Amino acid sequence: MKHQGGFTLLEMLAALTLMAICSSVLLVAFGQSARSLLQVAHSDRLTHAAVSVLDQEAAGPLASGVRHGDLDGVAWQLRIAQQPTRIGQPQLFRLDLSVSEGPRHASFSTLKLRAASDKAGL
Repeated sequence: MKHQGGFTLLEMLAALTLMAICSSVLLVAFGQSARSLLQVAHSDRLTHAAVSVLDQEAAGPLASGVRHGDLDGVAWQLRIAQQPTRIGQPQLFRLDLSVSEGPRHASFSTLKLRAASDKAGL
C-alpha cells in the first residue's frame, strides 16, 4: 500500500482558523488607519484655515478686541490683546485664534510685534 503525503483535514482547519484570525487583525488595523487619516485631514483643514486667518488679520495694524468670521465653512474667532510695554518700545500683541468646523475645534496663539506709534508728534 502506498503512503500518500499531504495535509489532514484537522491541519487544514487549523490553518484556515489561523488565517481568519490574522485577517481579522489586519482588517481592524486598516480600519483604524483609515479613521486616523480622516482625523488628520480634518486637523489639517483647521490648521490651514488658522494660518490663512492669522496671515490675513495680522497683516495690517492691530488693535485690541475680538474679530470673528467664516472661512470656507470654518468658523473662527480672533482675540487680540495688547501686552504691556514701556513707552517708546515696540507694541506687543497676543493673538488667540479659535477655529471650529462642526464638532471639531482647535486653538492657536501667537505674538506679533508692531512698531511703537509716535504719539508725541501729534
